[in-house]
Amino acid sequence: MTIELADGTKLRRDFKLPEEDVDCLDALRLQWETVNEGGAKWLIIHSYWIPAGYNHDMADLALRIPPSYPDDQIDMVYFCPPLGLTTAKTIRQLSTLTLDGKTYQQWSRHRTSANPWRPGLDNIATHLLQVDDWLRRELK
Repeated sequence: MTIELADGTKLRRDFKLPEEDVDCLDALRLQWETVNEGGAKWLIIHSYWIPAGYNHDMADLALRIPPSYPDDQIDMVYFCPPLGLTTAKTIRQLSTLTLDGKTYQQWSRHRTSANPWRPGLDNIATHLLQVDDWLRRELK
């Protein structure tokens, strides 16, 4: 299925997300797609806001959605184009992944035992809060 926006942009919906996730993404006015690729399900959010201090103000953000989501956690985050700090400080724990014909930068960031995934409570919205926190932490 494809959704066409007023400006003619076409967004794929290869699989369905839980209604609360769709409501959240739409309430935030994000342009997003769900894509099946390489046996994995991906949520791609276009033009995600990146805080000042990085080499880009916006980037596409991708999340791998596990088959048993929302019972199992979303892990890590992927950015295209790759992010760098304007201070030239190195961002650690990065690798690359080709997704949808583009090179994404994988940020190897994970929940901890102090902040575990909570089935029934955590979702895409709470994971995006984690992503925002990871972006802010790199600036310190």
